[in-house]
Amino acid sequence: MSRFYVTTPIYYVNAAPHLGTFYSTVVADALARFHRAVDRRDNVTDGTFFLTGLDEHGQKIERIAKEKGIPPQEYCDGIAKQFVATWARSGISNDDFIRTTSARHQKAVGEMWARMQAAGDIYPGEYDGLYCVGCEEWKTDDDVILIDSQKSCPTHQRPVERVKEKNYFFKLSRYADRLLELYDRPGFIQPEARRNEVAEFVKGGLRDISVSRQSVKWGIPVPGDSEQVIYVWIDALTNYLTVLGGPNAVAAGGRAGELWAGCRHIIAKDILRFHAVYWPAMLMSAGLPMPAGVFCHGYLTVKGQKISKSIPATRVEPNQIADDIGVDPLRYFVLREYTLGGDGDFTYEALLQRYESDLGNDLGNLLNRTVSMVQRYVAGRLEARAPNATEALEEVVTIGRAAGQQAAGHWTHFSPSMAIESAWKLVRAANRYVDGQKPWELAKVPANLEPDGALVGVLANCCESLRIAAQLIAPAMPDVARKVMEQLGRPGDEADRWPIDGAFAWPGGTMALPQPLFPRFDPDKKVALLNKWLPPEVVASAVVGDVSGNTNKTNKTGAPAEPAAELDRLDFEKLELRAALVTACERVPKTEKLLKLTLDIGTEQRTVVSGIATVYPPETLVGRTVVYVANLKPAKIRGVLSHGMILAAGEADVLALSTVDREVPPGTRIR
Repeated sequence: MSRFYVTTPIYYVNAAPHLGTFYSTVVADALARFHRAVDRRDNVTDGTFFLTGLDEHGQKIERIAKEKGIPPQEYCDGIAKQFVATWARSGISNDDFIRTTSARHQKAVGEMWARMQAAGDIYPGEYDGLYCVGCEEWKTDDDVILIDSQKSCPTHQRPVERVKEKNYFFKLSRYADRLLELYDRPGFIQPEARRNEVAEFVKGGLRDISVSRQSVKWGIPVPGDSEQVIYVWIDALTNYLTVLGGPNAVAAGGRAGELWAGCRHIIAKDILRFHAVYWPAMLMSAGLPMPAGVFCHGYLTVKGQKISKSIPATRVEPNQIADDIGVDPLRYFVLREYTLGGDGDFTYEALLQRYESDLGNDLGNLLNRTVSMVQRYVAGRLEARAPNATEALEEVVTIGRAAGQQAAGHWTHFSPSMAIESAWKLVRAANRYVDGQKPWELAKVPANLEPDGALVGVLANCCESLRIAAQLIAPAMPDVARKVMEQLGRPGDEADRWPIDGAFAWPGGTMALPQPLFPRFDPDKKVALLNKWLPPEVVASAVVGDVSGNTNKTNKTGAPAEPAAELDRLDFEKLELRAALVTACERVPKTEKLLKLTLDIGTEQRTVVSGIATVYPPETLVGRTVVYVANLKPAKIRGVLSHGMILAAGEADVLALSTVDREVPPGTRIR
């Protein structure tokens, strides 16, 4: 039997849950819910498994606990409670929650070490090099950048440490050829751009890596050597096997082996190398089969900035939003708004726009008027009814019969946004159907109110559209889907079963009284929500067009800026603004602020130098569509020919990058 096992990254306990961890976890949860719904439809039991959890070891955690004056385990326990509570609040349906401080995990890591050691791949040596405590990763000179003349991590923007100590090493270099063969397996690493990135890294040559630490005490001891603890990434990656009974259980086959063969790791791109290079090599060394694959999504930024504890503007509290508008609208937003695999930029304004238009005007409106009309015209009871021959020609019936298969294809291929769009095609078609059929007019003819009358047929088709839509959206919005079913007079758990392909026949139901699922917000309420959600520091220092409606421009000090001289429209139209896709990005050597971007402008590739490196690490920009001034004369900046410029907000400092909020073809003219 084919099984589906999906994992999130196990989150490092240096921070409480935030938007980025929420996104990864909701993606995995929605995939698991979809596969369980298909299992229920097909009467399959025990076919899907979903894991999330926490990585609790390592030098960073040891230091944080020491700073707080508490034992590391006590610190980890406190963070773990926050994660468990947040995932329960967010409707996360994980089957297990792994903590790397658990006894079962220590046993599994010991098994993994023993298998790698037995293969002759573990040997003693001495490490002398650079280490980033933030990444918990060894660095080479090629991996770091100079900040204030200090070798620093490009991700954390902090100096790396020089480490010299006796360690154990893993013969990673031994597995380069086998890794490249693995990458040729269709779909093992997705998207394709990430597969190419990893393959190029391996082709560049692999070096053996240190897999233990002598100076760190907060970790799992190396078997037979209590002076060393196992490197945190070797420890952490083994978690995916721990919950199946450990490496030895997976090697033995059975259900553990079946689940492992169907395992998909959902990760963000900052940990791609660990999952696509180190982890498969470890599994090869341990004599274990490969998982089904790795799907790597991009970063969620906030107003163009990478999420960071030190940047108030990037703090987004999922629990706060859930308290005010419900958790399902936030789940819907992150799954619908962003294409899984690319980067995405979060704004509260876009969240409220989706809430108002997609959820309120489309789904909420269809449900409310359908249930209200059934109550008004047929006393709330609508018997089972299939479309007749003429109704089968209607757009809504045709779309409804195909929606389940189309959405299933998108979920299977890791495209939540398109899967939800399949549901919305049905919702929008049903709204058009109501407008075209005008049931309020049909109700004026008594014959249309008979069981086989035209009005009853229209209402049945609307109810069936909603019933199928509820099943389609249940992976994304499980609570909303159940409430839709209940208002239709159907069992709430019917939403947890995937629709039968090609079926479109209303099974009957007694409607509940209509209840708005997405209450409307007036302008004052929206402003109040935005001010509540934004960190106080951001509200206090808002610049252009702040969320309270104040559109006065301020400079860095908060004083009003002098308005620029008015520009003639003909002069403005001389500017050629175009959408440009960032295909590559790197730092300009020996500079702190400059990035070299390669832009696809539709007809050609162009290079631009931009001083945004202090706000945007290069890896966060690839795949984003920016606003590009295409007709500026080229200029040489620090030896690089810059052809044009990209737009960003801010004067003395960069505050945010100008991007487009929808996918548009590179080169599209901006007006």
